[in-house]
Amino acid sequence: MSSDCFGSDGALTGYDKWRQSRWEEIAGPEGKASLIAHRPITEPGQEVPEVPGRWTSTGFSGSLTLTAARAEDVSVDGHAVDGTVELTSASRLSFPGGRRGTIEELRGAHALAVWDPAAPTLVGLREIEAWPWDPAWAVKAEYRPADAGRLLEVTRLTSPSMRDTLPAPGDFVFDLQGERHTLRAFDVGSDTLLITFTDDTSGTDTPGMGRWLILPRPRHTTDTARIDFNRALIPHHVFSAAFPCPLPPRENHLPLRVEAGERAPVFEEEAAPGTTTGPAV
Repeated sequence: MSSDCFGSDGALTGYDKWRQSRWEEIAGPEGKASLIAHRPITEPGQEVPEVPGRWTSTGFSGSLTLTAARAEDVSVDGHAVDGTVELTSASRLSFPGGRRGTIEELRGAHALAVWDPAAPTLVGLREIEAWPWDPAWAVKAEYRPADAGRLLEVTRLTSPSMRDTLPAPGDFVFDLQGERHTLRAFDVGSDTLLITFTDDTSGTDTPGMGRWLILPRPRHTTDTARIDFNRALIPHHVFSAAFPCPLPPRENHLPLRVEAGERAPVFEEEAAPGTTTGPAV
């Protein structure tokens, strides 16, 4: 985490910039609040209710194909589909009504993610409520690598819910409000670690499914890590139930109120299509 998280005049400026980039990530033109479906493809000729076409997967290590007629107005990487085409994780799909699709990989299977610029969760999102920035919530931490190959079992918020295992390469140990705490971290690729945690605000002031911290993986075991709870995120599932987000492991509960970071999304009951406003920072 960059040094702008800590107590200087530049820290608050850095936090405001982060809040704005976070708003764009969620509510921008291709924001995460526009996800309307995340469908595993498990059967030959499978249909997905949100978009046209028939989908066939031969497994994670195999191929994924889409079959559609030209009249269904489906395109892949800018080319109209009229027949059967093979897809990869780099494929970009377009559907009627401005909907788009991406291919993802989850639990050894292909999945289709469908995004809609007119999704109510996007057009009705007014702001992401957060506590005021406070440098007291930025702490130094020791990173302790785990045994090679450590996996932790988690529950993913799917319908129905499912169990999954994720690589958990290390723990962060730190002092907060006079007590020592440990949080386990998951490997989410690209030298990035994800901490999913709950605290005594969970289920009241913040989502019951906890919040997230995203940190760079320390390069050396002697490195001092920095954790800034001002940048605690509410999970993507809160913006769109289509996200199969993992619940925090039981060990990642902090027995105190972490009154820092994001609290909850604020939605308007009625919003004009395509209109959103920025967060109060």
